[in-house]
Amino acid sequence: MENPAEEIVNVATLVTAAINPEIQKAAVLKYYAQDVSFRHPFCAVEAGPNSRAAMLAILQWYRVLSPVLSVRANSVTYDKEKHSVFLDVTQTFHIRWSPLKPAPARLIVHLTLRPEPEPTDPSKTIYVIASQEDFYHPDDLAALLVPPLIPVVRGALHAATLACKVYARAFGVLGYWTARDGEGGRGVQLRPEGEPLPPVDENEGVELQERPSGDKKND
Repeated sequence: MENPAEEIVNVATLVTAAINPEIQKAAVLKYYAQDVSFRHPFCAVEAGPNSRAAMLAILQWYRVLSPVLSVRANSVTYDKEKHSVFLDVTQTFHIRWSPLKPAPARLIVHLTLRPEPEPTDPSKTIYVIASQEDFYHPDDLAALLVPPLIPVVRGALHAATLACKVYARAFGVLGYWTARDGEGGRGVQLRPEGEPLPPVDENEGVELQERPSGDKKND
């Protein structure tokens, strides 16, 4: 890629939803580094000599499982200085032999790019994908594999939230991590212009900076 910000969406489409296996393979060989690494909830590829072959096999198996696959990039964030790209993606994945209706699944893809000289013109710089990480919420993983389980997974997540609220209150009564009245739980009253706050960490004794006294309002 010469311009990752403009090209990355097309690259993501080619490697995951190409219309035929030849285009997919050509895209992987062109845009992924030979020693690429990959992390996914269900598999991983460690960086190493020709680890790109394992990456290609995963993407090919992905298409075997889902011959009809749609991918839409909702947003792209490119950090040029850190050679990092985040894509917010929605995909519809339908397992070949599944009678279940597919459901859209959202994921965040983090790509780390590596600048390299252009093979045919070393004076130019291109960017290849050195690592890829795919992040899913639990209900989006359910949408990927067994869509009818989406309500069950979401219900479990809400149940976990309720449990956190109950446990926080119960253990607070017992004196565990109990917040006292006042800002920061230490009796400090929050004022519009700010004031010295308690240490961020008692052991380190780190305190937030106090505004100059001239900037404070009198009570």
